[in-house]
Amino acid sequence: MGYEFTLVLDRLPSDDDLDALFNAGCSDAIFEVVDGESCGHFVRKAQSLTAAISSAVHDVENGGLRTVEVRRDEIGEPRLREEYAREIAAANMMVQTRAFLAAQRAGG
Repeated sequence: MGYEFTLVLDRLPSDDDLDALFNAGCSDAIFEVVDGESCGHFVRKAQSLTAAISSAVHDVENGGLRTVEVRRDEIGEPRLREEYAREIAAANMMVQTRAFLAAQRAGG
């Protein structure tokens, strides 16, 4: 199944960054600036939304950038909306933990 979501990135990717992101596995994303934020809009095939987001965050990091937030468009069905809201909240906790650990490794 394919899942749609957006990763907010720590900075605007340069042309070289875009090449690195593509080579790291982000060929299923469109990168753009939305309201002053650098975003990667993904449509990723995976077994679950969590697996799709985790692999995309990993690929973004391998491409040299960091994810600062995960977003998903609203879903109409209430049951799915609640399920996806929990998965997005868990993904954002993962992103924040990864950012914290990376800062600790860097000495910041």
